[in-house]
Amino acid sequence: MESMYRRDLAYIQAVGFGSLAAGSAAHIVRILKSAGTRIRRVVDVGCGAGVLTKALVEAGFEVTGIDVSAELLEIARAANPAARFLNASAYDVEIPACEAVIAFGEPLSYHDRSDADRLVSQFFRRVSSVLPFGGMLIFDVIELGEPSLAGRSWGSGEDWAVLVETAENQSERALVRNIETFRRVGGLYRRGREVHKVRLFDTQALCTELSACGFTVETARSYDELQLPPRRRAFFAAKAR
Repeated sequence: MESMYRRDLAYIQAVGFGSLAAGSAAHIVRILKSAGTRIRRVVDVGCGAGVLTKALVEAGFEVTGIDVSAELLEIARAANPAARFLNASAYDVEIPACEAVIAFGEPLSYHDRSDADRLVSQFFRRVSSVLPFGGMLIFDVIELGEPSLAGRSWGSGEDWAVLVETAENQSERALVRNIETFRRVGGLYRRGREVHKVRLFDTQALCTELSACGFTVETARSYDELQLPPRRRAFFAAKAR
């Protein structure tokens, strides 16, 4: 997969787009503390700049963050010296011993490979083999369906701006984001570009796959009072066997 969240986009993600993770943290912590087994160790897949990681550490969990972006992990390490971090894809790395795995912010959706479904299925099986009875897998993805997500959006801050153009092909279950970044360096703005390829998922198919891997599953379009963006679905899976 092409490198994602390089230097400038990692910075923009960290300073401008952490509110969703911060808003979900309290609900995720409550779920973990009320799980069917005592949860001490949590793996934060796609931890990014470490916003959720920080909340988990502050709640008393031992946290391992995993992310493919070395630049995001540099930010996460600085903010969370008590956590452990691995620069890798969750599809390639051995999942550490734990009682819960969290993949918040659609990290399981990022794919440019034709075997994306197989990778996700294998990930579920690997998580199931690690978790004890009552352990938790919490994640969210982008669903197939309506409304269309094609279009343009932009955001800006004191020293940055980002423009995102999204194209969608539901027959191929694919979403492509063309991202233009602008970051002030000295008296000038540096321009960058990234292309993110995202897989779209069928909720019922994922629930069936999780059940086959020994999980009971509930889904929602929110983390408690925090509503997810359109066509995002959160999955709360507990290891039942």
